[in-house]
Amino acid sequence: MYTNSYQTMLMEIKNKILNKELKHRNTIIVGDNSSGKSEILKQLLVKQEKGYYFIDSVNRNFNYEKVSMADDLDQTYKSVVKYRLNENNFNLVDTFDLYKAGIGVIEKVYFNYHEELKVMLKNFLDIDFEITLKKDKIMGEKKVLDIKDGIENISSGYQAIIRLFLELIYFENSLGSNIMNPVVVIDEINEFLSTKNEGKILPFLINTFLNMNFVVTTHSADVVASSIDCNIIVLTENNYECLDGNDFSSITDVREIFEKIYNLSSSNEIEDIEITLRNLLNSKISETWTEIEKERLENIDETILTNSQKLILNQIKSW
Repeated sequence: MYTNSYQTMLMEIKNKILNKELKHRNTIIVGDNSSGKSEILKQLLVKQEKGYYFIDSVNRNFNYEKVSMADDLDQTYKSVVKYRLNENNFNLVDTFDLYKAGIGVIEKVYFNYHEELKVMLKNFLDIDFEITLKKDKIMGEKKVLDIKDGIENISSGYQAIIRLFLELIYFENSLGSNIMNPVVVIDEINEFLSTKNEGKILPFLINTFLNMNFVVTTHSADVVASSIDCNIIVLTENNYECLDGNDFSSITDVREIFEKIYNLSSSNEIEDIEITLRNLLNSKISETWTEIEKERLENIDETILTNSQKLILNQIKSW
């Protein structure tokens, strides 16, 4: 396993993603709550002024009674991202700061993109979704929700899906035409979703927004198991490894990853050496080998290896 200082690990992963050193366009980052997933996402976005968007783990609410239409949304996504990265807001406060005023809610752009949203919800959930304005002589104008069988309240799971879809539609439409491969960073992509929808969400987004690259974090084995052509970055303490998501097609396969995350002990030096070797071999197999892995290999002292470790080392060299 790659043993680094915490900041070194963050920098290495950031550079691998930004410099497109990994095999696939889209990346899933997994790790426990203290492993650094969110900090890696933050580092990816710092100083990236154009073509990058961020949806943090608290941006999952949608209140249909607040819907309206906003004006002049061109490139306002930069303000949204900057405000979300503020240390007082980052993964703490639900924000949507359109006009650099420190206020605003996602519902304010609903009628700008409601037709596109309706199509996405139909394709993903197979529901007919509509919010209409109804005038009442006494109450005045009132928003009326028409969804499926007359449901009047949106569950937290439906809210999360609506919010993700609307944010992405807004981002796509507020981009300048000169941005060819925008990057969307989503923290805890499966937050509030049912198990059924956890497995569907990332492939659906990738297939819907074909020009976007996604970097997401998750605790969900279903998200990892359903990934196609995605890099998997596994964080354990101050260590990480890069895997090919195509090698993990079932929950049983993915269980191996989560066992590493939650049960790994780094107190045994011999075990650490073998873990490092196996991770280096995985990098060869999954075609994620870079100068960093080459340096790791060169620093391994062959004289202290067991016979089984030497076998792994020879596999790495001959791959």
